[in-house]
Amino acid sequence: MVPMLVVGALVGLISALAVEGFRQGMYLVMRLYTHEQHLVAAAEGLPLWARALVPPAAAVAGGLIMWAGQRWIRRPRGPEYMEAVRVGDGRLPLAPNLVRTGSSLVAVSGGITIGREGTMIQFAALISSIIGRIGRADTSHQRLIVACGAAAGFASAYHAPIAGTMFVAEIILGGLELREIAAVLVAAVIGELTTQSLFATGALYLAPHVPPVSFVDLVDASLLGLLAGVLGPLFLWLLDTSRRAWQARVSWLPLRMGLAGALIGLLALLRPEVWGNGFSTVQSLLVHHWALSSLALVFVLRLAAVTAASAAGIPGGVLTPTLALGGILGLMVSHLMLVPDASHSQALWTLVGMGSLLAATTHAPAMSAIMMFEVTHNYNVVMAAMPACVIGSVIGSLLRHRSVYAEALGLREAAESQGVEAAPEAATAQGGTNH
Repeated sequence: MVPMLVVGALVGLISALAVEGFRQGMYLVMRLYTHEQHLVAAAEGLPLWARALVPPAAAVAGGLIMWAGQRWIRRPRGPEYMEAVRVGDGRLPLAPNLVRTGSSLVAVSGGITIGREGTMIQFAALISSIIGRIGRADTSHQRLIVACGAAAGFASAYHAPIAGTMFVAEIILGGLELREIAAVLVAAVIGELTTQSLFATGALYLAPHVPPVSFVDLVDASLLGLLAGVLGPLFLWLLDTSRRAWQARVSWLPLRMGLAGALIGLLALLRPEVWGNGFSTVQSLLVHHWALSSLALVFVLRLAAVTAASAAGIPGGVLTPTLALGGILGLMVSHLMLVPDASHSQALWTLVGMGSLLAATTHAPAMSAIMMFEVTHNYNVVMAAMPACVIGSVIGSLLRHRSVYAEALGLREAAESQGVEAAPEAATAQGGTNH
C-alpha cells in the first residue's frame, strides 16, 4: 500500500499538469480568433458570420487530424482507459491517443458542443499508463496507476477530488479495496492541490450560498429526479440513434465532423450559448435571471448541437454537456413545479437538476451528488441532490440498463449479443473512438 501511495501522489501531480497543458493549448488555439477565454463570451464578441463559420472550420480541421493520423499510424487504437482498467492490462497506446487528443483540442477550441474534460481525463490516463510502463509495473499495479490518473484528471478538470475518486469507484471498477481507494484518493487530492496551487483557486463555479434544505424541498427534488430519470435514457437513445444514422450515411470523418460543425454554427446564430461544453451556460444559470422561454430555447438548441457533435464522432465527452442540460432542466422545474413554501434558490435547483440528469445517464448517484457540492462548495445542495440523484439513477437504469459509459468499459460484446444498443459516449470520443 505504501509504495502505491507514493506512486499515486506522483501520478496526481503529473496528471494535473497534463490537464492544464491541454487547457492552455486550447486557449492558444482560441487566440487565433478571439482574446476571450470562455467560448460563449467569444461567440458573443464575434460578428454573426464568424460565429457561424468558426465551428465548422474547427471541426473539419479536427477531422483531418484524426483521419490523417489514422492513415499514418495504421494500427488499432487500443482500449479506452476505462476498458484498460476494468478488463484490460492498463496499457494505452501512445500514438492513437495523441492523435485523438490533438483532434479534440482543435475541435473544442472552435466552439463545438462537446466536453473537453473527457479528453483531458483520457490524456491524464495516457500519461499515467506511460509512467506504469516506465516503472515496469505488473498488470494489477498498471491498472491501478491508470485508475489513479483518471481520478486525478477528473479532480483537476472539475476541482472535485472526492467525486473523482467516486468516478473511479462507482463507474470504472464498481467498488474498490482499501489499498486501491487509498491510492486513487491520494492521486485525486494531489491532482486538485496542484491545480489549486499553480493554476486556478476556488470552486469550479461561482454560486450564491444555498440556504438549508427543508422537507418541502425534497418533494420538488424527488419530482426533478423522476423527470431526469425518464429524460436521461431518452437522451442516450437520441445520441445513439443519431450516431448510427449519421455515420452510416457519411463515412468520411472530416466531412461528417464538418457538417456537425456547420449545424452548430447555424444554431449559434440564435443563441451564443450553443458554443462550448456548457461551462459558461451553467455559470450563468447559477447567478443570472433566466426567463422560461429562454431556458426552453437554449435547452433545445444545445440538445440538437451536442447530438450532432456526438453523432459525428467528434472526440470529447458528454459529461459536461449533460450537466448543462440538467441545469437548464432544474431551473425550468423551479419555474413550473415549485410546491408552496419550497426554496426559491436558483442555484439549488440548477445544481439538483445537473446532478439528477448526470446520475440518470451514468448510474452513479453518489458521484453525481457529491460533485454538485464540490463544484460550488455549497454543502446544503447535497441534502436535495442525493435523493434526486438516487431516484434519477434508479429510474434511468430501469429504463436503460446500459449507462453512458457501457461501451467505454468494454461491455460492447456482451450488450450486442443481447441485442442492446451501443452507448453513445464511447462513440463520441472515437471520431471513431471514445472517452
